[in-house]
Amino acid sequence: MRTLRQRKYVFALLAILALFGACKAESPTAPPVNSGGGTGSGSNNGGTPPPTGASVVITASNLNPVAGSITAITVTVAQNNQPVPNGTAVELETTRGNFVDPVTGTSLGTATLLTTSGGKVVVNLTASSAGAATVRAVVNNVAATLTVNFQTATVDPGTGGTAPTISNISPNFGVPAGGQTVTITGTNFRAPVRVLFDFGAPIGTKEAFVTSVTPTQITVLTPAVDLAGGQALPATIRVIVGAGAPGEQTVSASTPFNFQLSVLTPSITTLSPASGPIDGGTRVTIFGSGFQAPVQVFFGSAEAQVITTRFDQIIAISPTARDTNPDGSGTATGPIAVKVININSATTATLAGGFRYTPKMQITAAGPTTGPATGGTRVTIDGIGFNDPVAVSIGGIAAQPIKVTGTQIIAVTLPVAVNTCGGASGPISVTNIDNGDTAVAPLGLTFVYQTPKPTITGVTPAAQTPGGAVTVDVSQAIPGVNKITIGDKTLFPSSALPAPDGIVTTGFGVTLPTAGNFTFTSTACTVNGLAGTQLNPLTVSVSYLNVNTGCTDSAANALTINPPIAGCVVPPSATVTSPIAPACAAPAAPIASAGATTGTATIAITNNASTPQNLVINSASITAPSNATITISPATATVAPGGTQNFTVTIDPTAAGAVSGTATFTTNDPAKPTFSVCVTATGT
Repeated sequence: MRTLRQRKYVFALLAILALFGACKAESPTAPPVNSGGGTGSGSNNGGTPPPTGASVVITASNLNPVAGSITAITVTVAQNNQPVPNGTAVELETTRGNFVDPVTGTSLGTATLLTTSGGKVVVNLTASSAGAATVRAVVNNVAATLTVNFQTATVDPGTGGTAPTISNISPNFGVPAGGQTVTITGTNFRAPVRVLFDFGAPIGTKEAFVTSVTPTQITVLTPAVDLAGGQALPATIRVIVGAGAPGEQTVSASTPFNFQLSVLTPSITTLSPASGPIDGGTRVTIFGSGFQAPVQVFFGSAEAQVITTRFDQIIAISPTARDTNPDGSGTATGPIAVKVININSATTATLAGGFRYTPKMQITAAGPTTGPATGGTRVTIDGIGFNDPVAVSIGGIAAQPIKVTGTQIIAVTLPVAVNTCGGASGPISVTNIDNGDTAVAPLGLTFVYQTPKPTITGVTPAAQTPGGAVTVDVSQAIPGVNKITIGDKTLFPSSALPAPDGIVTTGFGVTLPTAGNFTFTSTACTVNGLAGTQLNPLTVSVSYLNVNTGCTDSAANALTINPPIAGCVVPPSATVTSPIAPACAAPAAPIASAGATTGTATIAITNNASTPQNLVINSASITAPSNATITISPATATVAPGGTQNFTVTIDPTAAGAVSGTATFTTNDPAKPTFSVCVTATGT
């Protein structure tokens, strides 16, 4: 069994090749080709792991067959009382004779590997000599055996002798593909038997495959022969009994066995397409029945090129119209007869007026010739030679045909991605898909895909301060990258297009830059007698640009940008309101120089501006003499218009005597960026 397992893949391959050989000779009357498994062949479908612990049973159609005949061996494999899966491997070996594929008659040798179908494997067993044959079947780890006893053939005592005779052959004809079962009836048949089909010179003899032998009947599978169409090839059947033995005998049938092809008569139902241009080249499908390769197809007198042939369908290429008449004058349009000839049987079918030649395709007019790039324009194309199905190109872009006749096409344009504001244009063309015939509209007849012209329809609000939000409404805005320009400032909007076709009014939201990004003009003014300046509103244009197409629009003076501060602006004015110069800031009494005693004085600074211009005191510092320590607080301050900031000066004398220091302030007052206040005290 080890050798059998090692060779199982070889057996499977040989069986598959045997099946392909059987398929090659397939004909309507040949026995069906077995694909392996179940009803038996040596092929191996493979792929199903064999089960463990399955039940395996072997039976034979005849446990005591005559040597030289066959008996059918059936192996039934089950697991849990259910048939095992299809494709389960079964290993078979015999101690006498050899296995035979019951379908193809192919010898499988003394050992083979088959696969189940419906839980069974069926294979024939034959032996040329009498004796016991032990058949063993193995499925994974389970084996079963069966003994078949081949018997020595006996002579029918009622025949009056041992010479074989043939009384009948059924059937007495067959197809050249072979593989047909033929029954030979007679007497004194004994195994081993050979059956020969004798064709005479130059073919000679071909041996049939014997499938069963009894003393009065032999069944065989016919051999394959080469046979030209429309012919019949007779053969004399010769039977050799006791073949190879000293007493072998031969008998020949008195009537021949005829091999012949089945004869089909073609019939044409219709053609599709049923028309084409006079220049030919139309790929035509001829529908009908009884077509038998090789065939000839004629359009009138012109032979067409045949592409493929099936029983019910032929595909051919129409010839030019000028070749359809014998004298080559067939240039006119109109119907022509189509004829099919089955060459081997010389049978013919003709369909009168089956194909109509039409003028070569031309486009004479088309319109309209403009439409939006978003598609949807119905374009009518007039001409001749149109043949559905067609491919239509409008403006160089594929369009959708919705109506096709021989002289007119209506097609609808599809959306086009246009990358220029000027739109896109191109020719109009039509192609007949079945034969590739193409026509382009006359020079100058083109279609233009128009890009929508964007227009700024409004700016909201009409006036805004720096840093504020502005919405720019654009009609027929275009999808893609869009820019909004406010004055000389380019901004990218935060809003997206609400619809893919862009033919809508879209609000693009932008945020203005801060005040420092704009330059405002100013006008002189006064407040309470104080001189100041007033910033003037800035009027700017607003522009829209689609970066992808270059389409743009501009609205002049569409937005007013108000200055960040309205009204007259008076610069901050720092005034020392206490002490009043020339007085100095001083404590109310002398200060003892000993101990921790200190004195304080106050400096008050007022912002005289009346508009929202804060006085910013950037620093407050003290210059002190050597006989005292002087500090000031706070060090910085912001004073609102009209407000006053008090600074506290703390004086700590270190010795008796006069103390004199200076408080210095730096501010944003353009008139007094720096000023000083004197500080005095007396130490005791």
